[in-house]
Amino acid sequence: MKNLKISMIAALAVGACSVSYADSLQDALTNGKVSGEITTTYEQRDMDKTESTYYQNTGYAVGSFALKYETDTWNNLSLTSKFRAYKTLFEDDDNSTTSHGTNAGDASERFYEDGKNRTVEAEEFFLTYTPTNNITVKAGRQFISSNWVNKTQDAVKIDAAFGDTSLEAIWSLRHGRVYSRDYRPMSKFNDDKGVYQFTLSHKINDMISVSAYDAMYPDVRDIIGGKVNLKLDNVSLNAHYATSKEDKNTVKDSNFLHITASTSIAGFKPYAGYAKVDDDAAFPGYAGENSGETNVPFEEGDYFYSKGAETLYVGVSKSFGDLSATLLYGMTEYISGTKKLDMDETTLWLGYPLTKDLKANLGYTIVNETSTAPHGDYNQLNATLTYSF
Repeated sequence: MKNLKISMIAALAVGACSVSYADSLQDALTNGKVSGEITTTYEQRDMDKTESTYYQNTGYAVGSFALKYETDTWNNLSLTSKFRAYKTLFEDDDNSTTSHGTNAGDASERFYEDGKNRTVEAEEFFLTYTPTNNITVKAGRQFISSNWVNKTQDAVKIDAAFGDTSLEAIWSLRHGRVYSRDYRPMSKFNDDKGVYQFTLSHKINDMISVSAYDAMYPDVRDIIGGKVNLKLDNVSLNAHYATSKEDKNTVKDSNFLHITASTSIAGFKPYAGYAKVDDDAAFPGYAGENSGETNVPFEEGDYFYSKGAETLYVGVSKSFGDLSATLLYGMTEYISGTKKLDMDETTLWLGYPLTKDLKANLGYTIVNETSTAPHGDYNQLNATLTYSF
């Protein structure tokens, strides 16, 4: 089965017609583009309870410098490389113990390879192959945002479009996080077995599109799902259903349903959603090696995939000149042991370009939990400045 899946990916990488730009390898290198960014990110978390190394009071600022180089296309091939260096600028407690380091300092909560962030890491390093105008293959370290394969991946990703039908095929061996607000070292997916995800999408007409996927973790589980997207005038409705088929008898199968609706009214973009997880078992969205962040609308959303979790949320986005703003409120009820607990989360996100090249983003989150919940109430502020060149 594994060889068959690899053969499917390899077969898609072969195209019939050529898309070539640079006349030689030297031209491709000399015509390449260099860009970069300098960032500073700040986070402050205030907890009512500090009963764990993750949920505790922390405050830190981390700076990073990223340099990116992209070659021109030659023989349908191009190379993208981007490296990022991190440096701790400030910590409320530079000797605090977090879940990722002993006496490592507050910043090790999010930047934790050595606790002090004095490291340089490859953020992107991949080859792009475009055998035809409708097939793209990327192999190497890249940022992916898909159903259950997200963030920084050491992967092969193929996108192919044939009229109204498209195929996304992914094989990933390692995953982590390498960007301005987070650094988590790359770790193997499912030991050496990796993860395979295939998504087939089809546009039925201007109003309806559908997709189906299978995320395969050999010897662990399959996550099989589908989506239906409906657009009527300025109203969009989306339904997503997924089921986890566990290979181990000690872990129960689970189901996940997520329905969203959005529209646009006088410049405002309100949206709402409902999500439900099986009452018998948590869904493996945040568990172990799975990455289900693309489905979670919240800044935190810690219980979104918990056993029996039922979530309702409403939000609205609006631009005021150059200022973009989004306000989101949601409630989640979930099962912990034999108890039903609940929490609500409110977040305000703001974005503003201070200049053409300097952009600021700010997020403020308030979480209120049932008094018997393990973590209690807390609030969190994050802010990031990014200068691009």
